[in-house]
Amino acid sequence: MEPIKAFNNVVIGQFALTRIPIRVYVDNRYLTITDTDDVADPIIGFGMDENGAMQQFDYRMVQHLAVGPTGNVIDLDAYNKAMGFEEPKEEEPKEEEPKEEEPKKEESVSLSEMARSLNEKPIEYSDIETYGDLKQLIDTIQKGERNAKIKGVAIDFLLGAVPYLDKARTVFDLAKAAYGKPDNKKTGTFIDKLDVDDEVSAIVDDTVEDNFLAFIAKDMESKPADAIIAKDFSMNDELQKYLQNKFKQRTVAGYQESVNEMHQGYTFGTGDIVTNKNKSCPHYGSMGVVKKIMDLPNGMGKVVVYRVTNQGPTYKPGDVLTKTLDQLEKYYG
Repeated sequence: MEPIKAFNNVVIGQFALTRIPIRVYVDNRYLTITDTDDVADPIIGFGMDENGAMQQFDYRMVQHLAVGPTGNVIDLDAYNKAMGFEEPKEEEPKEEEPKEEEPKKEESVSLSEMARSLNEKPIEYSDIETYGDLKQLIDTIQKGERNAKIKGVAIDFLLGAVPYLDKARTVFDLAKAAYGKPDNKKTGTFIDKLDVDDEVSAIVDDTVEDNFLAFIAKDMESKPADAIIAKDFSMNDELQKYLQNKFKQRTVAGYQESVNEMHQGYTFGTGDIVTNKNKSCPHYGSMGVVKKIMDLPNGMGKVVVYRVTNQGPTYKPGDVLTKTLDQLEKYYG
């Protein structure tokens, strides 16, 4: 088959199907392909920029691809060579036409194998191994060395995958950027372990989150550079321990027990009007209509999502808030 003259949505989409991180380099910057839906249109593709915003691009303008957390570069020559495509040779036409093959299937298999081989090692949480690596990562970001790599992880890849990571100047900044990263955006590096489940984050007040992140950052900064980061490190677990120590043994999971005592088994229903009675909550005094009730992961209880109907210093009509059951009470008029 003849070599391709420009990247297209089929090629990029096949890479995306391998589940290996992929970025396109176009207009002098990288855009991260977050899903195959980003390249569903055959004319215009979409990719996430360094600020987390989706930008459209013309496939014909893609200069090269960066595959995997190490950012292996694949240009047209590398792609065509790996796929075994050759320039058409000048020869006399054959009398018999060759039998039709199934190039799409063969190309797909070859492409998958190529993507795996280009990924220098399996995607796992072993790239950043020590606290020294973490501090070196921050120092590299601070210096603006986008083309550098830390333990094989491409800095430019991380900046394209994690919104606001390019602003990181301290461990706190890095932790805050990773903490707020959408759960479905994976980098295949230790940075993913600094993320907190989105549903858990939704019920923790911003001030508590900032205090927690400051606590974690201080702890990490105090570690020796050669100290190994625990393989089972989890920001979710660290948050649970922090809440338990700071709030009298009360974790996110512990809310449900007090709710059962206070409401004697009653749970709010869709359409109920509720008020926030938690005086330590920034949204204290807010009132709204219950839209839905959600179960937290791992049996950690339930939360109520309500649309605000009144005005306050930190809320206004139309805002949608998510709170644990014990922070709310039913409004009877």
